[in-house]
Amino acid sequence: MGSIKAEGKMRPLGIPAIRDRVVQMATKIVVEPIFEADFKDCSYGFRPKRSQHGAIRHIRRAVKKGVYWVVDIDIRGYFDNIDHDKLMQLVEQRISDRRVLKLVRQWLKAGFVKDDQFHETDLGSPQGGVISPLLSNLYLNYLDTIWEKKVYRDGNAGEIRR
Repeated sequence: MGSIKAEGKMRPLGIPAIRDRVVQMATKIVVEPIFEADFKDCSYGFRPKRSQHGAIRHIRRAVKKGVYWVVDIDIRGYFDNIDHDKLMQLVEQRISDRRVLKLVRQWLKAGFVKDDQFHETDLGSPQGGVISPLLSNLYLNYLDTIWEKKVYRDGNAGEIRR
């Protein structure tokens, strides 16, 4: 099963079985508040009690305070290219329960079936899983932190780098 990307290509979906969805939801309920405490206030995607309308209000308030630029990034193939080892390092910084860590790694490595053929996943976060948006936000928060240190705090804001 998959969804169609803008380019017309199929994106594999890793939709877990009902039992796995229940376990993912239970895990998410426990770990989401832990990660949410670390997430940047300016981040709105796939977060509880946040929406695009809230993001627009946030931007309007910032503009009134004199902020005159906004960063909006669409990372091509983002879900498909998340490094499992780096993501697990980020999870391990806040979660020490080995059972939870084992579950998260299993979900990342669950793979997918395409054309009746099983494909292992060594990279990426399965799209369609209950916990996938939270894990992707954890990784994006790490990228936000790097950007903040390298660009914003070092006085390089405004420069365009490719």
